[in-house]
Amino acid sequence: MHKRAWKLGWLVVLALSLVVPGSARPAQVILLRHAEEPDDESDVHLSERGRERARALVGFITTTPAVTNAGLPTALYANRMTRKGKSQRTRETLEPLATQLQLPIQTPYLAADYRELAYRVLTSPECDGKTVVICWVHEHLPELAAAFGIKPVPPSWKSRVFDRVWVIRWRAERPELQILPQRLLPGDAKR
Repeated sequence: MHKRAWKLGWLVVLALSLVVPGSARPAQVILLRHAEEPDDESDVHLSERGRERARALVGFITTTPAVTNAGLPTALYANRMTRKGKSQRTRETLEPLATQLQLPIQTPYLAADYRELAYRVLTSPECDGKTVVICWVHEHLPELAAAFGIKPVPPSWKSRVFDRVWVIRWRAERPELQILPQRLLPGDAKR
């Protein structure tokens, strides 16, 4: 699966270089998983700790030098909910940040449509030279990073890990991934 996702990610990057000369490209993309979920798996909302993390992410994303060096976010994306009303956690995670920055949370794609999202972000004039934040479900984050050209595909995002962000920046036309700890709540990893 990872090998296939890596190839598809590079195909998107190759297609962009052939079809869209000098294509728009963000200065950086911040990928994060939604905040903590409740113990009751049928609950589609964040847990209290998840709501606390969502509020704390505002300061992290707007003041942490390793995240703000390309400027504050100008676009926020979360995966779209399905018709069956599945999890609202990705959107809920971004809501405090959206309120602070007065930005809409865009939800044009389902979680499995990460390649389309990457293409949109890589070609959108709205994102060109800017910081973009994407909150997604953890199952597709490695493939989403690959769709932005990261290779090798990052390892699977562990199901109980909520305290990381992945930052993708381009240096000399090549995407690079930096994994940062959030260190926002008691019990978060230090590294």
